[in-house]
Amino acid sequence: MRLLGLLLMWIGVLAASLFSVTEVAAISWPLYGGAIAVGLVGVVLLRLTAKAAAHHHHRVNEDLATMRSTLTNVVTRLQPLVEAGEAIDVYGVKDRIDRELSEDLARFADARESMIPALGLTSYAEVMTRFAGGERLVNRAWSASADGYLDEVVLCLAGAHAQLVDARAHLERYIADRKAEG
Repeated sequence: MRLLGLLLMWIGVLAASLFSVTEVAAISWPLYGGAIAVGLVGVVLLRLTAKAAAHHHHRVNEDLATMRSTLTNVVTRLQPLVEAGEAIDVYGVKDRIDRELSEDLARFADARESMIPALGLTSYAEVMTRFAGGERLVNRAWSASADGYLDEVVLCLAGAHAQLVDARAHLERYIADRKAEG
């Protein structure tokens, strides 16, 4: 779209310039006006693509900030569950997961697509592999809690915490690299 806008703008400007000098005594107003209209259409297309690009850049930055904050929240809220170990209320874990983790996990997943244009596909894959593993273990802990399997709950919470800490470290590193590059 941007290329089309540039092309139309330059065709319009050059054609208007040509039509204004082809006859010394008079300007062919219909041709001149048509060329100006083509140039203006090009300018409008350029403005629209510039707005879309600015909006996309702003959305990507918002999504990266959302991902950082939600992942930090999840890791922070998982920590006391992991530290409780076998002293944890096995049947209460599912309620705490629903209350404290589910919204942040969903918000992170909703914002994940912005990682690809911002950080690249390799970075996306590394962060999402760890995040998905951690989220899967949180879900297993929830199921084990519903069934009353304490050992499984403890094991899954510890594994989820480790995976999500690793995902956060990778995300932070890639965001820092992006800022360093400019």
